[in-house]
Amino acid sequence: MSNPADFIRACSEGKVWLFCDECAAPKNFNQVEHLRTVENPSYWGTEPWWHEVRVFKCPDCGTTQQSTLHLDE
Repeated sequence: MSNPADFIRACSEGKVWLFCDECAAPKNFNQVEHLRTVENPSYWGTEPWWHEVRVFKCPDCGTTQQSTLHLDE
């Protein structure tokens, strides 16, 4: 997914998710509160959003978690 428009489309279609360790369950990218992004300094490819870690607040358990992005295809 080298085109940023593809990433935005996947987000709008609900195909991007994060994993909450506390709930032991995936959480939809659009339904969590995004707090910040942690870049992966060792990644040099063309798709940086797939190699970032997102710090987010889980809407179900209320904890602050961090997860890489995942895509349902």
